[in-house]
Amino acid sequence: MENKTIYYNEAVDFLRMDNCPEKVEIAISRLEYPLGLNDEMVVMYQDYLFNAAPKIARQFIDMNRLAVFPLLVKYRVIKKANVIKLTEYAREKRKMDIMSYLMDVGNQFRTRPKQMDIATKFTPGKSELPAVPQSDYTQAKTGDIVWLGNPLMPWQVLENKTGRLLLISKYVLDCLPYEDFYKRNTFWGQSSIRKRLNREYLSNLLTEEEIGRVVPVFINREDDSLSFDIPQGETGDKFFLLSVKEAKRYFRDNRRRTAPVVKYATRSMLWTVFDKWAHWWLRTPGELDADMFYVRDGEIMSINSTVQGSYFEHFGVRPAMYINMEQK
Repeated sequence: MENKTIYYNEAVDFLRMDNCPEKVEIAISRLEYPLGLNDEMVVMYQDYLFNAAPKIARQFIDMNRLAVFPLLVKYRVIKKANVIKLTEYAREKRKMDIMSYLMDVGNQFRTRPKQMDIATKFTPGKSELPAVPQSDYTQAKTGDIVWLGNPLMPWQVLENKTGRLLLISKYVLDCLPYEDFYKRNTFWGQSSIRKRLNREYLSNLLTEEEIGRVVPVFINREDDSLSFDIPQGETGDKFFLLSVKEAKRYFRDNRRRTAPVVKYATRSMLWTVFDKWAHWWLRTPGELDADMFYVRDGEIMSINSTVQGSYFEHFGVRPAMYINMEQK
């Protein structure tokens, strides 16, 4: 049996993240689906949510993420001590739906605090580990985090069409060049990065059962479009990179396009500035024959030079895929 590469170390990669909304969402989504969590991991996530996460609660108001607020209450990111100030902040920012929700939460804290849906503080040796719900990701919404793979790792939902999810890895999982060797013309269909994603990365990141659920796609060289119809004689891709159009469609601003990088990926980096956040490749070619677009600090830009070799090993990869979550 071949050795399996582990790109994501759950505890290490969570703890090295800065305090940010993405970290809060990862912690909440993991406690909601605690498969394989031990005592120490539950405590790690709860301690973060109870203690550090409230400091950035306002950012969820800025992002207008109303859907996540019930879970922020459940895991004590929003609590009696800060709900009034958060309500006032929502009013200042004219986020009226969030303000109304927080006003109702504040009233419930005052009138029936025991009935509030607040997660119980976990105590190792005394508390039971959280029950693992049956995962039903068919109803996942855009922006949700789902946990797949062995070991489990977080994937962000970009789209849900009747149980077929478009996912992208929440983290930059590795850093590598688009092409291993010089080519006069570079495009997705014959690139080194495509071959590697659909060979070792696919088998390392997903279970066999999950791979069987992934829907292959075909990337048209002429217009960079994506199709589920695989032309005769062509091979579909289970993993792919987003295009420029897709990166703009699913991530509406630079803030949402930034991505944390796992510790494993930093072994290839040339610059220490990318220790926690990294550039990541897109599949769209630029104006030059061997030029490709990528995301840098959330901004979409092109290399304006060839993209092969060791100089570009610090550029990250975030695999994307369509996966059918309906029960077979």
